[in-house]
Amino acid sequence: MIGSPMHPGSIKRPDFIIIGAQKCGTSSLFYKLNEHPGILLPKSKELHFFDEHFSRGLDWYLSFFTQRRPAESFIAGEASPYYFFHPLVPVRIFQTFPGIKLVLLLRSPVDRAYSQYQHMKREGRIPLTFEHCINLESEILGGRKEAFFKDENHSDLLYRRFSFLARSRYAEQLTAWYACFSREQILIIRSEDFFSDPGKIFQVVFHFLGLPSHPVELTKKEKYPVYPPMKPETRQKLANYFEPCNRQLCELTGRDFGWT
Repeated sequence: MIGSPMHPGSIKRPDFIIIGAQKCGTSSLFYKLNEHPGILLPKSKELHFFDEHFSRGLDWYLSFFTQRRPAESFIAGEASPYYFFHPLVPVRIFQTFPGIKLVLLLRSPVDRAYSQYQHMKREGRIPLTFEHCINLESEILGGRKEAFFKDENHSDLLYRRFSFLARSRYAEQLTAWYACFSREQILIIRSEDFFSDPGKIFQVVFHFLGLPSHPVELTKKEKYPVYPPMKPETRQKLANYFEPCNRQLCELTGRDFGWT
């Protein structure tokens, strides 16, 4: 849920955006970044301006980046992981902030898809099994992406929520971002590296954002939800499905993410 804009003060245009991907650690990154004295974040994660609320206008968006201190004393940013998947967002952000820095977390596509499903299940949004969902996905999503290009105000909850496989086909989405932004503007973080050594990754992020190193409090371990393991045969099926997608991502980025 979007909170209220910050108190009136000098307005700061965002310097960076965490664009996704969903269920890849964006919440942990967002809330811990707030500990850096040189970073200003909105009170709430996921403003959804460039996807769901673009019609509200830039002034509405910028109202979330105000604070009573000199603008040069901090940089501002936000995190909305639907941005990476929404087909209109890359161009919208480029046309609004062409020089902005973007942070992208990418997790094993198999684990990301299953985590998205379990998240929806916990919230009571889906009664189907995971296997049923992935079998139905192509039929349900067919033609839905094209609808966004016909109506810039189009919104589609099924496209947003029933996208377990589609959101994990990273190369498809990243190609659209590379068409707008230089590769130097997009920091890609392997989620598994972030989960295993968050302290190191935070320093990488600070360097990318042009900020001095800063200690991040990591004594309290994140409480991740526990859910039943995926069926072995389903995991193997998805590993086979995503193998060419992972190869495309490797070719696109020049990186081997090591997912199997």
